Amino acid sequence: MDIKEIGRMIGQASRRGRDLGAIIFVLEAQREDSYIDEVTLAENADLFPVWDEDFTGRRGTIVQDEGLLFRAIHDIGVGQNTKPSETPSMWTLIGNPNEEYPQWIQPIGVHDAYPAGARVTHNELRWVSDVDNNIWEPGNFGWTQVD
Repeated sequence: MDIKEIGRMIGQASRRGRDLGAIIFVLEAQREDSYIDEVTLAENADLFPVWDEDFTGRRGTIVQDEGLLFRAIHDIGVGQNTKPSETPSMWTLIGNPNEEYPQWIQPIGVHDAYPAGARVTHNELRWVSDVDNNIWEPGNFGWTQVD
Protein backbone atom coordinates (compact mmCIF):
# COMPACT_ATOMS: atom_id res chain seq x y z
CA MET A 1 0.00 0.00 0.00
CA ASP A 2 1.53 3.32 -1.01
CA ILE A 3 1.34 6.68 0.76
CA LYS A 4 -1.27 8.03 -1.70
CA GLU A 5 -3.60 5.14 -0.93
CA ILE A 6 -3.12 5.59 2.81
CA GLY A 7 -3.85 9.30 2.42
CA ARG A 8 -6.98 8.53 0.41
CA MET A 9 -8.18 6.10 3.10
CA ILE A 10 -7.53 8.63 5.87
CA GLY A 11 -9.48 11.25 3.90
CA GLN A 12 -12.39 8.88 3.31
CA ALA A 13 -12.38 7.82 6.94
CA SER A 14 -12.37 11.35 8.29
CA ARG A 15 -15.23 12.33 5.96
CA ARG A 16 -17.17 9.40 7.38
CA GLY A 17 -16.29 10.33 10.95
CA ARG A 18 -14.00 7.34 11.46
CA ASP A 19 -11.21 7.51 13.97
CA LEU A 20 -7.54 6.67 13.59
CA GLY A 21 -8.04 3.28 15.27
CA ALA A 22 -10.50 2.27 12.54
CA ILE A 23 -8.05 3.33 9.83
CA ILE A 24 -5.26 1.31 11.42
CA PHE A 25 -7.57 -1.70 11.77
CA VAL A 26 -8.47 -1.59 8.04
CA LEU A 27 -4.83 -1.13 7.00
CA GLU A 28 -3.75 -4.09 9.15
CA ALA A 29 -6.63 -6.26 7.91
CA GLN A 30 -5.54 -5.73 4.32
CA ARG A 31 -1.91 -6.75 4.90
CA GLU A 32 -0.94 -10.13 3.45
CA ASP A 33 0.43 -11.31 6.80
CA SER A 34 -2.33 -9.75 8.92
CA TYR A 35 -2.97 -11.24 12.35
CA ILE A 36 -6.69 -10.31 12.23
CA ASP A 37 -8.91 -13.39 11.90
CA GLU A 38 -12.06 -13.65 9.78
CA VAL A 39 -14.39 -13.55 12.79
CA THR A 40 -12.94 -10.20 13.87
CA LEU A 41 -13.11 -8.90 10.29
CA ALA A 42 -16.78 -9.84 10.01
CA GLU A 43 -17.56 -8.29 13.40
CA ASN A 44 -16.15 -5.00 12.07
CA ALA A 45 -17.56 -5.23 8.53
CA ASP A 46 -18.94 -1.68 8.70
CA LEU A 47 -15.36 -0.33 8.63
CA PHE A 48 -14.84 -1.56 5.07
CA PRO A 49 -16.12 0.26 1.99
CA VAL A 50 -19.14 -0.99 0.06
CA TRP A 51 -18.16 -2.20 -3.42
CA ASP A 52 -19.42 -0.23 -6.40
CA GLU A 53 -18.87 -0.17 -10.17
CA ASP A 54 -16.13 2.49 -9.86
CA PHE A 55 -14.02 0.56 -7.35
CA THR A 56 -10.27 0.29 -7.90
CA GLY A 57 -7.82 -1.10 -5.39
CA ARG A 58 -4.83 -3.23 -4.66
CA ARG A 59 -4.55 -6.92 -3.97
CA GLY A 60 -5.74 -7.56 -0.41
CA THR A 61 -8.28 -4.74 -0.35
CA ILE A 62 -11.44 -5.75 1.54
CA VAL A 63 -14.91 -4.58 0.49
CA GLN A 64 -18.52 -5.27 1.42
CA ASP A 65 -20.88 -6.73 -1.18
CA GLU A 66 -24.39 -8.05 -0.53
CA GLY A 67 -23.78 -8.13 3.22
CA LEU A 68 -20.55 -10.15 3.00
CA LEU A 69 -16.86 -9.25 2.99
CA PHE A 70 -14.56 -10.03 0.06
CA ARG A 71 -10.78 -9.68 -0.38
CA ALA A 72 -9.31 -8.74 -3.77
CA ILE A 73 -7.04 -11.48 -5.12
CA HIS A 74 -5.36 -9.17 -7.67
CA ASP A 75 -4.85 -5.43 -8.14
CA ILE A 76 -8.02 -4.01 -9.67
CA GLY A 77 -7.67 -1.10 -12.05
CA VAL A 78 -10.12 0.88 -14.16
CA GLY A 79 -11.99 -1.50 -16.45
CA GLN A 80 -11.06 -4.60 -14.41
CA ASN A 81 -13.64 -4.18 -11.67
CA THR A 82 -16.08 -7.06 -11.21
CA LYS A 83 -18.83 -7.70 -8.65
CA PRO A 84 -17.22 -9.67 -5.79
CA SER A 85 -20.17 -11.98 -5.12
CA GLU A 86 -20.17 -13.02 -8.79
CA THR A 87 -16.42 -13.33 -9.47
CA PRO A 88 -14.48 -15.86 -7.36
CA SER A 89 -11.56 -15.54 -9.77
CA MET A 90 -11.01 -11.94 -8.57
CA TRP A 91 -12.34 -12.01 -5.00
CA THR A 92 -12.14 -14.34 -1.98
CA LEU A 93 -15.15 -14.53 0.31
CA ILE A 94 -14.30 -13.81 3.93
CA GLY A 95 -16.22 -16.23 6.13
CA ASN A 96 -19.38 -15.35 8.00
CA PRO A 97 -18.86 -16.11 11.71
CA ASN A 98 -22.62 -16.24 12.22
CA GLU A 99 -22.80 -19.38 10.09
CA GLU A 100 -21.34 -22.40 11.81
CA TYR A 101 -21.42 -24.47 8.59
CA PRO A 102 -21.43 -22.07 5.61
CA GLN A 103 -22.16 -23.37 2.13
CA TRP A 104 -19.13 -25.05 0.52
CA ILE A 105 -17.70 -23.15 -2.46
CA GLN A 106 -15.25 -24.82 -4.85
CA PRO A 107 -11.81 -23.30 -4.21
CA ILE A 108 -9.95 -22.13 -7.28
CA GLY A 109 -6.50 -21.99 -5.70
CA VAL A 110 -4.40 -21.90 -2.55
CA HIS A 111 -5.74 -18.44 -1.67
CA ASP A 112 -9.22 -19.81 -0.96
CA ALA A 113 -8.52 -23.48 -0.08
CA TYR A 114 -10.06 -24.70 3.17
CA PRO A 115 -7.84 -25.18 6.24
CA ALA A 116 -8.00 -28.24 8.48
CA GLY A 117 -10.99 -27.90 10.79
CA ALA A 118 -13.03 -25.75 8.38
CA ARG A 119 -16.75 -26.48 8.58
CA VAL A 120 -19.05 -26.44 5.55
CA THR A 121 -22.44 -27.56 4.31
CA HIS A 122 -22.58 -29.43 1.00
CA ASN A 123 -25.48 -31.38 -0.51
CA GLU A 124 -27.46 -30.71 2.67
CA LEU A 125 -24.82 -32.48 4.81
CA ARG A 126 -22.29 -31.00 7.23
CA TRP A 127 -18.57 -31.60 6.78
CA VAL A 128 -15.28 -30.82 8.56
CA SER A 129 -12.02 -30.55 6.62
CA ASP A 130 -9.40 -33.11 7.66
CA VAL A 131 -6.48 -31.47 5.85
CA ASP A 132 -4.97 -28.04 5.23
CA ASN A 133 -5.28 -26.47 1.77
CA ASN A 134 -8.33 -28.63 1.04
CA ILE A 135 -9.64 -28.06 -2.50
CA TRP A 136 -11.62 -31.30 -2.78
CA GLU A 137 -15.39 -31.52 -2.82
CA PRO A 138 -16.83 -32.87 0.44
CA GLY A 139 -17.64 -36.56 0.14
CA ASN A 140 -14.59 -37.36 -1.98
CA PHE A 141 -11.37 -36.83 -0.03
CA GLY A 142 -10.20 -34.80 2.94
CA TRP A 143 -13.58 -34.33 4.66
CA THR A 144 -15.42 -36.03 7.49
CA GLN A 145 -19.22 -35.95 7.56
CA VAL A 146 -20.68 -34.59 10.80
CA ASP A 147 -23.92 -36.09 12.16
